[in-house]
Amino acid sequence: MNVFIQEIKEYDLEKIYNFLKESTTDFWYKIKDKKNILIKPNLLAAFLPEKAVTTHPVILEALIILLKEHKKNIFLGDGPGGTTPVLKVWQTTGMIELCEKYDVKLVNFSEGGVLEKNIEFHKFGISKRFMQADAVINVSKMKTHSLMYYTGAVKNLYGVIPGLKKSDFHKNYPDPDSFGKVLSELYKIVQEKVVLNIMDGIWGMEGDGPSAGDPRNFGLVFTCEKASALDFIAAQMMGFKISKLKYIISALEFDKINPTKIKVSEKWENFIFHKVKIKKIGLMIKIFTYSPQFLKNIFRRFYWYYPDFNEKCTLCEVCVKSCPVQAMEIIGNDKTPTIDLSKCINCMCCHELCPSNAVYIKKSFLAKYLIK
Repeated sequence: MNVFIQEIKEYDLEKIYNFLKESTTDFWYKIKDKKNILIKPNLLAAFLPEKAVTTHPVILEALIILLKEHKKNIFLGDGPGGTTPVLKVWQTTGMIELCEKYDVKLVNFSEGGVLEKNIEFHKFGISKRFMQADAVINVSKMKTHSLMYYTGAVKNLYGVIPGLKKSDFHKNYPDPDSFGKVLSELYKIVQEKVVLNIMDGIWGMEGDGPSAGDPRNFGLVFTCEKASALDFIAAQMMGFKISKLKYIISALEFDKINPTKIKVSEKWENFIFHKVKIKKIGLMIKIFTYSPQFLKNIFRRFYWYYPDFNEKCTLCEVCVKSCPVQAMEIIGNDKTPTIDLSKCINCMCCHELCPSNAVYIKKSFLAKYLIK
């Protein structure tokens, strides 16, 4: 399995196009009979491209040009989380302008119905529009993730679950291990549709990812036919230990990929970013989940954290409407929502989806020391 990497420091259309063309030379014959191609970017929420939250439109533009050269019918779609209107997400992320320029149809995964898929421990409702494509090209973003540590190609496929239905999984599987199993099982269902994976790592994110962190110029673009192999390399380049990313290990096993057999076009060790910042909330959730109750009670006196709001709040209500346990409400003339901490499960959906970066994580002294 080959993972192709190119160092590209800025969003230069010609350089990105040339890399995509060169790294996919042996790919196109495999999909010569597949006419309708769906591009699945990361369109988490309504963020401008320079915020480094969503897949940059120039990456997608280079791919669209290449697909048109191969005479493909192109669709571009995602199922953004939260309650922000999809039209606003498309407009803010640059998708409308891009798709109008190249006559590409935008599709909303929250429309068109779902296909019910049963797995070992849950039932998935997966977008029909995703499953009905002849083939999918998965175009992810290189970022940290406060709950799952890292988010890339495999995690990007969580977007096939329409809109607010994602909240049910955050409610029922709020810790890294159980939510990782959700990602693993979902991958088994949808990966057969994905024929190519591209990762936008030119400007990625560190710190409070996937949306409230700091943009970082990793200066890289990746391509690979398997999401699991791409993530195996990219996550380590960001400094993560694969042993902590069990859902990626599971995806590799499902794809029957031996990590020692993954070939990389460049000496990827030269690109390892040793000082990527990450808020390791997930680690502490795991401690709470698996510790005896008496230890939890003692620990909670000194260690706590929960979402809170800063002066950037605009009372847009995205957090209120997106909370999977209805722990938030706007009371009277309050300038920010009120959180019922007895209901809050620390899933951080509010933190992830806030379009104004108005949600931060309030921590005790011990939590400040442990969550770095």
